[in-house]
Amino acid sequence: MSELLTQSRPYAEAIFEIAKDEQSLDLWVDDLSKVVAAMQEETVRILINSPDLSQRNKAEIFVSLFQDEISKKVSNFVLVIGQANRLRLLEKVLENFKNLVAIEKNQKNVTVTSSYSLDQDQIERIKDALQKRTGSEINVSAEIDKSLIGGIKISYEDQVIDLSLKNKLEALKAQLRN
Repeated sequence: MSELLTQSRPYAEAIFEIAKDEQSLDLWVDDLSKVVAAMQEETVRILINSPDLSQRNKAEIFVSLFQDEISKKVSNFVLVIGQANRLRLLEKVLENFKNLVAIEKNQKNVTVTSSYSLDQDQIERIKDALQKRTGSEINVSAEIDKSLIGGIKISYEDQVIDLSLKNKLEALKAQLRN
């Protein structure tokens, strides 16, 4: 997975520079998100993995799915990356691109993982606390992981704040061994 992230970085940096110069960062995020979401569809995956079509044909068919839905520049980018047999990188290109946009806008993309679904008030309290801590605007995405048992785990950049019951039990287990 980290290999895909590394391979996708130059693409993300290139389109970031273009989008920044044109002041269209949000447009690129929205359009690339549509493309990546479409790639999750079974019929699209069959198209992308089809050995019967050339890379050029796959890319042209795939891009035609978004006619009048995404900008011409994003469409051209997807076409170029598709013709180079790199469509599988698009998800990581988007991830890298979002990180670059977040840095540019002094934002932090935060993932809050819990063992149950958090309500909006809980997410807002976490968001407010992190804004005070980091001095940045916070974008929160919530995930559910039943293995945490209880509590939450907050991840952003290279930091993890693990307030889960699972982590506390592991720490207690380690203390009892010593």
